[in-house]
Amino acid sequence: MAAKKRKKTVDKWKKKKWFKIIAPKQFNEVVLGETPAEKETQVINRVVEASLAELMNQRKFRHIYVRFKIADVKNDMAYTKIIGCRVDNAYLKRMVRRRRTKIEAIVRPLTAEGNKVKVTAITICGTRVEKAKEKAIRKIMTETIIKEARKKKFEDFIKELMVGNISNKIFKGIKNIAPIYKIEIAKVELLEEAKQ
Repeated sequence: MAAKKRKKTVDKWKKKKWFKIIAPKQFNEVVLGETPAEKETQVINRVVEASLAELMNQRKFRHIYVRFKIADVKNDMAYTKIIGCRVDNAYLKRMVRRRRTKIEAIVRPLTAEGNKVKVTAITICGTRVEKAKEKAIRKIMTETIIKEARKKKFEDFIKELMVGNISNKIFKGIKNIAPIYKIEIAKVELLEEAKQ
């Protein structure tokens, strides 16, 4: 009886090539890492995350992570665009302690070019505050985020959120309502891009 011929196993890894993942211009097009794929088209829409502290070379942002999506591939370079950011959960948990009120606002503003964004902002008050003050603080948080989004394109808006400029504007609006311990933009997501 003739022996069965064995099928040759193809090593898929040998077929793959590595693509360098490049950050957008606002982060000086630094290399975020590498990703393997057989074809350029397989790389499009892959999502990667990087620490803002490393991207900006500033340790004070080590609790913030930026999300990028690969939008274009040229040769072995995969170019990304920013699609969101988030604050490390452990960092947020450390801030919320007893005898403090946590006020959360989930806002869905439109940016200057018409992109739909979801922003989760958190204010931690230094003491317990009554419901009426909570409501007033949440209202100012929401109005400030909507107003600032309307004035800026998405890339500029998200950068302002990440580095704390919009948190500072919220603080100015609410500091006389209650003692404020911290204001954080916990998460930003690009929900929908405006049609070109």
